[in-house]
Amino acid sequence: MRLIAGVVAAGLIVTGCSTADSKDIRTSGIKAGLHVTVKDHEQRADVLATLRAGTLTFVKLNDGESISASGGGGSVKLERHKSLGVTNYSGRLDGTLNAGTEVTFDLQRNSENEPAPRSVVSLPERVLLTAPANGTTYSRRAAIPVRFETVPTDQQTKVKWDGLCIQGGEMQVPSGAGSVVVPGGKITVAPPPTATPAGQSATTCNVRITVIRTTTGSLDPAYKEGSVIGEAQSARDIVSTP
Repeated sequence: MRLIAGVVAAGLIVTGCSTADSKDIRTSGIKAGLHVTVKDHEQRADVLATLRAGTLTFVKLNDGESISASGGGGSVKLERHKSLGVTNYSGRLDGTLNAGTEVTFDLQRNSENEPAPRSVVSLPERVLLTAPANGTTYSRRAAIPVRFETVPTDQQTKVKWDGLCIQGGEMQVPSGAGSVVVPGGKITVAPPPTATPAGQSATTCNVRITVIRTTTGSLDPAYKEGSVIGEAQSARDIVSTP
């Protein structure tokens, strides 16, 4: 959950972010970003809702209003968090969360505003990384074989990499495949940082390799616009060297 919230925050932290009280905003004026993420074979999911009125204005729900998520026999009321100007709602959903399970986001408003009770997404097929192994070392000049357990599917799948000493990037996995090779030279070194964390250098660092599979659901029509996304993820940390 921290990872998802961090990604949302990193993309939106700019001067001018503000939070607006929901009493001043109709549901038809809200842009919703709804995400549910399952990892490896865990029977729980991280759920995140970001409600905005404009690009840099986040919505704070009033007393008596709430957003929750349910699916797989479980439900959770999402709690509000604010960090570095970004307001969102998050929680952990426990249940039987297999591929194809529908997760529903339910926004309840006060009597003066229309609710948005049914934004629904079906969870994608799970992925489980089997290579590379945690802690292994790869030169950026060498190819990195990425393999994962899954069932054949045409659901959108990608491999993503990020780390302190490299330029983050990603590549698509061919439809139905359970492996892909990140070519040598595809991962490149980042500009030297102003400060280097203890135990790491400007050219050697830990890199997280993540396989992400995505499905897109149906947003409740009461919202102005937005998306509801399901993700299956599996990640491993390697050491990247010149």
